Amino acid sequence: MTAVLTLMYAVFLSQIYLISVHYPRKMCARIREVIEAYPPADYPKLYPGPYAWYAESAKSRGLSLFMAINYAIAALGLVILGVMLGTGYEPALLGGDEVFVMLYFMLQMCPLFYIQIAEFRHYALMRQQFAETRRSASLAPRRMSQFVPPKLVALAALLFALWLVFYLSGKGDIATWGSEVYATLVMITGMNIFYVLYMRRMVFGKKIDPYRADEDRDRQIRVMGKIYVLSSIGVSLFLALTQAADQYGFEIFDPVLVSFYLQLCIIGGLGFVFRDISVNSLNFEVYRKQTASQP
Repeated sequence: MTAVLTLMYAVFLSQIYLISVHYPRKMCARIREVIEAYPPADYPKLYPGPYAWYAESAKSRGLSLFMAINYAIAALGLVILGVMLGTGYEPALLGGDEVFVMLYFMLQMCPLFYIQIAEFRHYALMRQQFAETRRSASLAPRRMSQFVPPKLVALAALLFALWLVFYLSGKGDIATWGSEVYATLVMITGMNIFYVLYMRRMVFGKKIDPYRADEDRDRQIRVMGKIYVLSSIGVSLFLALTQAADQYGFEIFDPVLVSFYLQLCIIGGLGFVFRDISVNSLNFEVYRKQTASQP
């Protein structure tokens, strides 16, 4: 039990730092870098509507408030660990404690969700204010295989099928399936269908950011395609592993498995974006204020 507790505390500490300290800091640094290098006065297309004011406000207090909220959530996590240590907590042998890991993770994600919602609103305003009289678009044919390696997609489909067979093999006759089984099948299948449909929208639909250069858009689609496929693969492997834990009696490791998996999701999502789409790699000239001599 001591080894299990040590592993659990180590993994949970990692979750606290990674999601509530490390990546929020990187996100703030990225936002600050964009605002300082490409200010609203010179790049007005990047800051539609109230976002010019938001940009100036972010430098003074907005980002500090964002980090303060994340630090408070991290402190709460440390308090939870302290209570666990002080009360002699031991994980349930039959599992179930992973729900608390999930609840804390959802709390950790709230500030990041707020940033994501603000980003969606930002792009919506950009599309509303997009009033160029002359627009250009790439006429080259686009295929999904240009953005997502077919072999990786095939691996994701294979692992999903294998998980499905393994999962249903442990649920007995179809007549005995409960609502949990149907909910799991709908949720995981729906997630994969959503990935496919959203990728098609990114590849063949209108630009989310109407000003973004084609090469930047294509790079973003490739990164998102990689994230979605790896997410599908990760979900299949994670669900198979938790199913094996239930069947072979090592449910005590469920909280560790859940925390580790959630951290991998963040690394595979935000981590890839920060690594593969750096601020310096983007073309911000498309957002620059036009002079009288420009068409």
